[in-house]
Amino acid sequence: MSEPSQSPPAAHKRRPRRIFGIGAILLGIPIILWMGTALFVARSLMYPDFLRRGAEDVFGQHVPSFQRGSLTDIGVAVGVEPERLDCGVVEEDGIRHRKVSVVGWYFPGKRREVVVILPAAGAPEVAMIPYVRFLLAAGYTVVASYSANNPSYGINWGMLKRKFALATARTLSDDGFDKIAALGISEGAAGAIMAQAGHQVFTAIVADGSYANLAQLFMRSPSLSQLNPAFADTVIWEAQLWFGRSLYKISPATDAGNLGTCSLLIIQNRDDKVTPVADGKALLDAAGFNAQMWTVPSGGHGDAIYEDPDGYAARVIKFLDASFDIERPAAKRNGH
Repeated sequence: MSEPSQSPPAAHKRRPRRIFGIGAILLGIPIILWMGTALFVARSLMYPDFLRRGAEDVFGQHVPSFQRGSLTDIGVAVGVEPERLDCGVVEEDGIRHRKVSVVGWYFPGKRREVVVILPAAGAPEVAMIPYVRFLLAAGYTVVASYSANNPSYGINWGMLKRKFALATARTLSDDGFDKIAALGISEGAAGAIMAQAGHQVFTAIVADGSYANLAQLFMRSPSLSQLNPAFADTVIWEAQLWFGRSLYKISPATDAGNLGTCSLLIIQNRDDKVTPVADGKALLDAAGFNAQMWTVPSGGHGDAIYEDPDGYAARVIKFLDASFDIERPAAKRNGH
């Protein structure tokens, strides 16, 4: 007579599984907290503190404290009434796919050559007055694009400005303008370079305070540079969910090597901590012989026009004139 088989108690069989489950939970909790916190920090990269304070991404010793104004204020300040220029609708990259209307403000000048101003993040309309004023004084037609950044919409560091630049240039081309330049400040400068690399629409670009690579820009910022390096890397990796692509691939320095025949003037602040001189040199090296760089003795960011207004205007006009093959009569001296 065979003995009945003996099986281990059910509780004994469940114990290893229970231990494994508890271990998985204990291991999973810190991973979830790590990834969740990194995702929150990654999202905050699109909503920087200066936007919540109602400020712009330009600062320096001589930058005025702008009050929020209107295009009417610009028209009064420069003596030319602007016209609204509707340039269609574009879709934002990344997780939100927000539809954004592209609006420019057209200031007719004496010449058919047009300069499109792409402002810094959060810049109020009146911040464009000094740029519009000297460009109009030189005879250029000007289109000032609005910032489209606020605490609700955030900022994607030039990716949306890139689409603004293309939509504006195409609208102007459809209207018969074939000599178009871009003057971008901070993220506007990055957007202009990225736009030209994808589609050859500009004759010349003035890039004032552009970063070289977005991931590197964030990694040297105080918000990430003081974090655990592995956690900072996780933030950069998860940020691609918000921006629609790897931040390492958002690289004006790479795009500067694909500008075609477009000439490039890089304006770089000597002691800028946001976009250091190394960023300007990276753009210059990539763009090659058709590029030049002007370094301004300032520790601010995007404030070169306030540090040296006359020098800024003279340098930019000289560059644009050369890019458009414009010859101006020599200034008269001593009444002759």
